[in-house]
Amino acid sequence: MNEPLKTSLIIVTYNWVDALELLLLSLNKQTVKPFELLISDDGSSKETKELIDRYRPQFDFPIIHVWHKDNGFRKTVILNKTITKCSGDYVIQIDGDCIMNPHFIEDHIKVRKKECFIHGSRVLLNETISKKVLHDKTIEFSTFIPSSKNRMNALRSSVLSDFYIKKSTSLKSTRGCNFSFWKEDILNVNGYNESMTGWGLEDTELSARLINLGCKKIKLKHLGLQYHIYHPEKSREGFNLNEKILKEVVHKKTIVTKNGIDKDYKHINTHKVTAIIPTFNEEENIEGAIQNVQFADEIIIIDSYSTDKTLAIAKKFNTRIIQREFDNFSAQKNYAISKAQNDWIFMLDADERLSKSAKNEIIQVLNKNISTSAFWMNRQNFLLNKKINYSGWQNDKVIKLFNRKKARYNGKLVHEEISYKGTAKLLKNKLLHYTYKNNQEYKNKITLYSKLKAQELFKEGVKPTLYHFYFKPIYRFIYHYILKLGFLDGKNGYIIASINAYGIKNRYKELRSLYEKAN
Repeated sequence: MNEPLKTSLIIVTYNWVDALELLLLSLNKQTVKPFELLISDDGSSKETKELIDRYRPQFDFPIIHVWHKDNGFRKTVILNKTITKCSGDYVIQIDGDCIMNPHFIEDHIKVRKKECFIHGSRVLLNETISKKVLHDKTIEFSTFIPSSKNRMNALRSSVLSDFYIKKSTSLKSTRGCNFSFWKEDILNVNGYNESMTGWGLEDTELSARLINLGCKKIKLKHLGLQYHIYHPEKSREGFNLNEKILKEVVHKKTIVTKNGIDKDYKHINTHKVTAIIPTFNEEENIEGAIQNVQFADEIIIIDSYSTDKTLAIAKKFNTRIIQREFDNFSAQKNYAISKAQNDWIFMLDADERLSKSAKNEIIQVLNKNISTSAFWMNRQNFLLNKKINYSGWQNDKVIKLFNRKKARYNGKLVHEEISYKGTAKLLKNKLLHYTYKNNQEYKNKITLYSKLKAQELFKEGVKPTLYHFYFKPIYRFIYHYILKLGFLDGKNGYIIASINAYGIKNRYKELRSLYEKAN
């Protein structure tokens, strides 16, 4: 029987104990309680801790106070620290200057869907009402609140809500004060961008990257009600920089922030591991790849004499750089494996990324007695920054973590695989693979694969025929686009089918050329 999903509630606060107390009182009235409460504190004074300690006995679930020193507005930093402490599968986030309707948590849980995040609306209490609410410790409100903005938002109705609930990719009305998400999705984009230290747009920027990941936004209206207590508007210092960061994320379709949740990650492994990153002209990917494997005890860059800035970037980090003329993928990787200081190897291509969950899982494996020789990972592929769910890529599975005493690449020139002695297991979390950023890059890689595959076929004595030049490319297109449902991936499904068909035809052209040269 599957274990029920756990929901964590995060409250973001800073030095406003009167408002936080009302929020805690409203939490006590919830029809559905969270698995745990985490208070994300951006440097409040001791009064906040005293309030939390006073209310702690009233709740029958854990309360975790995550605090850091007050050093200006660093909401993104404290939220990332808080998310790493979450034990829940699903996270609901609310600001400490809001009061929850009794069904707030229940509504978020009812509406949540996989690969989606939720942004809800709010009722803006005016200054006069807010003063009275704080004085009287009011946490219950009528359907229509006089002298308040957005008063229609106070109407809770599942029927009305159905008119608004739809999946979208709009960034309109993306607010962190009424926000919920799957923890796994947040880890996959590396959490909040900690470069956004001033007020404003940090939740919109995070939402943009979730959308770039392939998630959809659900607008929650007339459910998940909350009441915002009036306060003077915060300083907008830093807003312009945050706006610039957001525009760049939208323009470049960025998914993973470089300055996010995993940058301060530390661990100790029982089994030491070497991470190996093969490179050739990977200046756009290499920094992110190196940062992604900082859990490793050794990082080796096996480079095929890059002509761009790959090595200059890699030298900024604590890495071993080995250069070797490229002949084929198996030989290149096996050579790097032979130079590793450790028996356990993690192989990461420069365009692959581990989510925080996947990283934690690998570290847990390395901290146990291991009888398994190798570990498979399912791979979630992206093309042109869009998730591919079909097209023959849906069952992509690769061995990435293995013991070199029991496993080696099999010698294939292309689509090399690990051959191992003993047993192999499948890790739970997926590896994220951000493949090609444009059609030409994809076509160039397929052309290289076709040349290497032609060399394999030449050694095996296979001779090209009309069947290879005409039937096989047509079948390859049909295989990816029809049989493997590539049409459901839209334009990208067509691109995958077309370029793979081209690769088959080019493979046998290269094979014919090899025979012509031999004769």
